[in-house]
Amino acid sequence: MKEKASEEVRIAILGAGDRGSIYARFLSAQGASIVAIVDSDSVRARALQTNHAPEARLFSRWKDLLQNASSLGLDAVVIALPDQFHMEPAMEFSKREISVLLEKPVGLSVSELDRMQGHIKSMRKKENHALIMVCHVLRYSDFFGKIRTLIEHNRIGEVRSILHAENVSYFHFAHSYVRGNWGRSKQSSPVLLAKCSHDFDLIGWFAGSEFKSVQCSGELNTFLPEKAPAGATDRCLNGCPHSDCLFHAGSTYLDGLPLKRELARSRGWLSWMARISLRWPGLIRRLPYFRKLYPWPYWPTTTIVSGKVSQESVLVALKSGPYGRCVYTAGSDQPDHADTVIHFENGVTAIMRLNGNSYQEARTIRIEGSAGTLEGRFGQGGHLVLRLHGSSESEKIPVTVDQAGHLAEDRAISAEFLDQMRKLRTENRNTQQIVDWIQQADAILHQVMEGHRMALLAERSRATGRTIFR
Repeated sequence: MKEKASEEVRIAILGAGDRGSIYARFLSAQGASIVAIVDSDSVRARALQTNHAPEARLFSRWKDLLQNASSLGLDAVVIALPDQFHMEPAMEFSKREISVLLEKPVGLSVSELDRMQGHIKSMRKKENHALIMVCHVLRYSDFFGKIRTLIEHNRIGEVRSILHAENVSYFHFAHSYVRGNWGRSKQSSPVLLAKCSHDFDLIGWFAGSEFKSVQCSGELNTFLPEKAPAGATDRCLNGCPHSDCLFHAGSTYLDGLPLKRELARSRGWLSWMARISLRWPGLIRRLPYFRKLYPWPYWPTTTIVSGKVSQESVLVALKSGPYGRCVYTAGSDQPDHADTVIHFENGVTAIMRLNGNSYQEARTIRIEGSAGTLEGRFGQGGHLVLRLHGSSESEKIPVTVDQAGHLAEDRAISAEFLDQMRKLRTENRNTQQIVDWIQQADAILHQVMEGHRMALLAERSRATGRTIFR
């Protein structure tokens, strides 16, 4: 059932993949009208249309949508296209006073970020109030929001250092950054930007300062041809004898074994279902409910096929597409582990660790202050613990964490964006209130792009072996 909306906000979805579909689902449920979908894959576009936007017009190119924006009465667009197609449509639509909910990254180079900053200044001089909101959804989490609040309330004193780790599970890294869309940095974006821009943004948010230098060391050590087991074939389903390989495409996308292992470590009924299906795999083919789990009907399998997941569609994808390749010979150039040291202008230091070999998906953080230490874990549940220097006791801070990832945060940013769009439609354009509100939104966008800068300069540092100063 759709939530009642006070004003109909007309939105187009650019990119009908996983992220675009999630935002379409939540925006539609919250009362937005999805009036157009853009995707070069017509099967994927029609699937999104059928599920969430039956009256939406379909376009294969975003420039065709731009030409029809006035006739559609567009208020906003969601840009969830491949990374290299974020900057140009974001600027072109916002020039026409059409607001943008933009999947990260904003741009793929420091010069592109400079262009975006210039574009924002130019819009505001012309009293163009179009918003550009980047989907850094972790800012909307109860977990990271409470860390920010505790820092603001001086619970650990002055922040001195931050140790933050982005632990990417072994199968997630293989799916996205070896076989997948981000396997080649020059054809997409560096993993430190594509995956870790969230993390650099959070570190800067907690440090409360602009950064002045970054230094990064990291390597690709796991997914190399010389690491392939003897006799491995170039594709997992081409008679490869290593069906028990951690990265076997059949066990990943058909059986969903890595996700079942993840769920088995969690809590609740999903954990029990996963444990049963792992212990007695024959049930998958016999009992009605378990039969629905073959082929695995959720992420990451949903990202490798267009339209409905079926055994036939998955087999076709694995036999001919990139996700059926052996991870050791797929040709990825992304580092699977990297440590970045950041020095901020206010004296705070931080280490951001990318770990692409984790047994389980989770972010971990430890913040040292002059009066205490705050540490926690976000992923498959979560917790925060506060320890003050002058006390022998520790305080557990209750946090709400989505067991399935960050769907709650995706829903929250969708609601926030829709609320902002309704304000733009109802507020007097030139009141001080709306000017202040736009300035606040632009300040957040600046912070987000500072996180992007850290990520891009970290990759430059990793490639050159030099510390990069602003």
